[in-house]
Order: sequence, then C-alpha cells, then structure tokens
Amino acid sequence: MKTTAIFIIILALSPTIHAAPALALDEVVNAALQAFPSLLATEQRKAVAEGETQAAEGGFDTQMKIRNNFSVAGIYENQNHDVSFEQPTALAGATFFGGWRRGTGDYPIYEGKSLTANDGEWRVGVNIPLWRNRDIDRRRASLQQAELAQLIADHDYDQALLEVRRIATHRYWDWVLAGQRLQTAERLLQIAEQRDSGIRQRVAAGDIPEFEALDNQRAILERRERKVAAQRILEQSAIQLSLYWRGGDGEPRMPKAEQLPSGFPVNEPQKLLDFEQALQTAQAHRPELQRLGVQSQQTQTELDFQQNQRAPGVDLSVMGAQDMGAGKTSLNRDELYVGLNVDIPLQRRVASGRAQVASANLQRLKWERQLAENRIAADVQDVFSALTAARQRVALSGQQQQAAQQLEQGERERFELGESTVLFVNLREIAHGDAALMAAEATNTLFKAHADYQAALAINIHQPP
Repeated sequence: MKTTAIFIIILALSPTIHAAPALALDEVVNAALQAFPSLLATEQRKAVAEGETQAAEGGFDTQMKIRNNFSVAGIYENQNHDVSFEQPTALAGATFFGGWRRGTGDYPIYEGKSLTANDGEWRVGVNIPLWRNRDIDRRRASLQQAELAQLIADHDYDQALLEVRRIATHRYWDWVLAGQRLQTAERLLQIAEQRDSGIRQRVAAGDIPEFEALDNQRAILERRERKVAAQRILEQSAIQLSLYWRGGDGEPRMPKAEQLPSGFPVNEPQKLLDFEQALQTAQAHRPELQRLGVQSQQTQTELDFQQNQRAPGVDLSVMGAQDMGAGKTSLNRDELYVGLNVDIPLQRRVASGRAQVASANLQRLKWERQLAENRIAADVQDVFSALTAARQRVALSGQQQQAAQQLEQGERERFELGESTVLFVNLREIAHGDAALMAAEATNTLFKAHADYQAALAINIHQPP
C-alpha cells in the first residue's frame, strides 16, 4: 500500500479535535526565527564582526599632528609651528605624507634649516615599500581578516538558524503527536464509559455475570489514568513548543489544545533529491564547511603576512618642499629629497615563530574540514536511512491499525452476542489504541526526518519550511 493511502487511512480513523483555527508549522518556525534568544545572540556576532571591520579600516585613517615650540629664553629666541598629515593606503603599501611648517626668529647656524619664509614651507612626499610590506602589511592583513570574519559570522548565524528551525519543527510535530495520544486516550475512555450502563443492565437481567461490570469499571479507571498521562505529555510538549512559538514581544506563547491540528498532513513535506544530489547539495551549502573554508583563508592571510615579515625592509621615500612668501635670500626655497631606507632582521624569530603557528593552524583546519565532510556525508546517509525506515513504519503501522480496528469491532459484536467477555473486548480496544499510537508515532518520525533532511542539506536556509 502506498504511503499516501496509509496517511488517508490514519486521518480517517483519527477523530477531529477542534474546529478552531489550528496552529501551523510555518507560524511556529517563523516566530522562532524572529525571536528565539540564542539565534538573536548569534546575530549579534555579525554586528561584532562589522565593528571589527570598521576598526581594521581605521588602520588607513588619516593622521594629523600639530607641534608648536617656543624658545622664550636664551641667546636664540624663535618659534616653530608644524602641521603634518600621513595617509596610509592599500596601494602597494604606499604612505603619502605632507605638511606645513613655519619657523621665525633667531637660530644657530647648525639649525638654519628650521628657518622658513614668512608664509612657511609646504612639503609633500610618499614612502613606498619595495620588499617587505609591499604585497601585504599589517593594515591590509587585518582588514582582510576582518572582512572574512564577517563571512564567518554569517555562516555561524546560518548554522544556528538551521538548528533552531530543525528543533522548532521537531517540537511542533511532538506537540501534534501528543494531541493524537490524548485523542486516543479520550476515545478509549469514552467507549468504556458508554458501555458501562449497558453492561449493568445485562448484569441485572442475568445475561452476564457481575464481574463483567467490575472488569469494565477497572477498564474505566485504567483509561482515566491513561488520559491523565496523555494530558501531561500534551502539556509538557506545549511547554517545549512555547520556547519557539513566541509573540511580538519575544516572550514564549503557550499553545492551547484548541489550536491542535486534526492530525498529520496527508502528503510528505517535499520532494527528495537522490542520494548523490543530496550529498553534493549538502557539501555546497552546509555552513560549517563554508566557515572552515573562510577560516582557512584567514589563516592563509596571516601566514602570508608573517612570511612577508621575514624579508628585509627596503623603502623608497620621495619628498618635495617649497618655501612661500618673503624671507632671507639664503633660503633653499625648492627642495627635493630621495631616500632609500633598509631594515634587515637578522634573526627573524618572531616572524618565523608566528609563521609556524599559522602554518600549523592551516593544516589543522584542513583536517577539521575533512572530518566535517565525513560527518556531513554520514548525516545525509543517516537521514536517508531514517526516511526509508519511517516510510516503512508508516505503511506497516497503518495496516496494523486497520487489522486492530477490525478485530476490535468483531470482538465487540461477539460480546454483544454473549460469545466474549469484557476482558477480551478491552484487550482488543487497547490493541487498537496502541496501533493508532504506533501509526501516529511513525508519521511523527517521518515528518521529523524531513526536518532533519532539510537541515542536513542546508537547503533554503533563509526561506520558510
């Protein structure tokens, strides 16, 4: 028998609970995605990463310095004013600089360069790294790593989102199952209570012995206990569901029994991919794999930077200056300076040690990625196994429920003809109730397996289920 036909049989045998609007799965999941605290907390990591990126961009902020010196006592009285700026860039690590200075008063001959024309001296220049810090420096490395950290925060959020959606879906179907359990308990109790008056009449008429009435009373007490237990399970599942079904204020909302749907949907939630397609989809979309890939890029950036720091520093600097306004004729009004600065680290232990750390971390991430790929493959394989087993259980439990219903009806007719006892009728009714619960549990397992399938493949991460 096809799975769809089994669903129809289960629904036909399950009584309708309430006519009130039922709480839908989408409503629960959407509420969880908007207000679940752990998801909101994870979302703040994105804001943290944005702040870190802004801080890294600050490495390229323009720096401005102002200095004022006054010689107020001594042989030489003079004043010096200096305003300078510095602008680092990502263009081959070049740093542009410039400024204005003005020096007036008397200077000793060895400080003659401090004297400027009346309107001061303007200067501009550039410092260009030719070896170390040419391809990468601390500013550019930090900015790249901060930008990658934003992607990591996005993947962390996506992974939390998948888990919240999966668990919220599980809690919803567990709540629906608890409602089915309570329905079954209420149906069994109602049957025993309705039968009680007829049994008493038959006992009074001498048709059946008195212990049959006593046995039915025992059945009523047993079924009342089952109803109490089922009510507790429903309340417990509603409490768990309320953690995910939240109101506009973000606080949990307790679902009522009147909001229970009449049963599980007739059709399965979605069309499945074959195993190979599913595995490829999971490998391409799972956030943890993407996060590990970005972390590897971060670590590679650090390794490149530290290896660059082991090279000699060779910087070319060019600066031009010009005095403006009136002044002594001996002033050097137009100046051009070219410099070559060399900085050679002899031992390079800091950069070598940090490069070794980065290289080891890169290898660690490689092995972690391999393990993550293995786990994802296992997740996909496991969820396909769960779906197959759940479908088989749905089909078999539906057939079992049909048989149990027929046996219950037949045993009840035999009892009415005096060919059976309350004991056997009770056993048949309990067997039918247990079969109905097994069918509901199998369907619950199937729908939860679909939630696991969606999480395992990470499909439609930002879309409703």
